[in-house]
Amino acid sequence: LNSVSRFIKNFTDNAKKEFRKRKINVEVFVGGSFAKRTMIKKGLYDIDIFIRFEKEYKGKDISKLTEKIIRMIIGKEKISLIHGSRDYFKIEPDNQSFFIEVVPVMKIKKPKDAENITDLSYFHINYIKKRLKTEKILDEVRLAKAFCHANKCYGAESYINGFSGYAIELLVYYYKNFLNFIKAMTKIKDREIVDLERLYKNKYEVEINMNS
Repeated sequence: LNSVSRFIKNFTDNAKKEFRKRKINVEVFVGGSFAKRTMIKKGLYDIDIFIRFEKEYKGKDISKLTEKIIRMIIGKEKISLIHGSRDYFKIEPDNQSFFIEVVPVMKIKKPKDAENITDLSYFHINYIKKRLKTEKILDEVRLAKAFCHANKCYGAESYINGFSGYAIELLVYYYKNFLNFIKAMTKIKDREIVDLERLYKNKYEVEINMNS
């Protein structure tokens, strides 16, 4: 992973410098499994880098601003535009065992202020890092991810209909280890409600507070 770390450091340092030069107020941070130390190799390593824009950019096309900067750093031939609820970018370095996804997000203070689901990513990273503190539980998560990947149920995309990486992290944390997680999943008949932080009195209260 040394070459991955070197590339990421170089990219994030250059991105910060270019944004700063143009007085565009952002934070650049590495997210996803790489930041949470739960990454497994699935053919290629995939790394998420988030460009977090301050509230003054609300309503502006932050995808376009991001594209302008990363094209200056990387060069046109290596970048793909991925269309989504907010466009983001895939960078594939030559002859490397990884690719990077650069995701523009808005900086928010509370999850309810999110304009887009990706704006919540910052909170996900901090939440997991605070809870998955030991090497043992990190190993359990990596084992669960490898198992789900091998069984073609790793990924929340509609064509996979599986577990997102974040969902696996949360569930392994909740069930304490990989084996308990797998056993619990086999027992679900209809649906299972997991209230990780015990914010509700019972499952009925969860149901009436959730939207469809």
